[in-house]
Amino acid sequence: MSDHRYDSLFLDAAAARSGGWLAPAAQYPNQDTAYPAPCAGYGGTSPFGNVVEMGKLGAVVGLCGAGAANLHRLQAGDTDTRGAVLDTLRGGAVAGVTTAAATLVASRFSSGTLAFAATLVTGTAVAYALTAESPPDSAVIAADAAGEAGST
Repeated sequence: MSDHRYDSLFLDAAAARSGGWLAPAAQYPNQDTAYPAPCAGYGGTSPFGNVVEMGKLGAVVGLCGAGAANLHRLQAGDTDTRGAVLDTLRGGAVAGVTTAAATLVASRFSSGTLAFAATLVTGTAVAYALTAESPPDSAVIAADAAGEAGST
């Protein structure tokens, strides 16, 4: 008694009924499909597609990190709710812009080591510029007072 699962006539008939999806192990259905297929929505065809996606990812990571830190500050009473929300949004924006800028610069290098170094340098420089401390209010008030005193 023969086992029909291994009979070539049975396999050929089953392949014909299934539209070619049942094929011998040496062949694959839809051989004209190029693998891997491009992912729609990630990178896209725009030269800045990957930069935008990485900027969004950086913003999400920055929002999560700043949000967690501000929750600790809020629970400790070091800040109020409004200050925590604003600081969280600022942290997310800084992280997003920093990540996008670092991705753009690093994408111009073909060497992995140079791209990594460019990422670190660009990320540090952009984050430094965006988080520069503004002069304290007392210094601004003193400068205004000195300016008024000099003009009278």
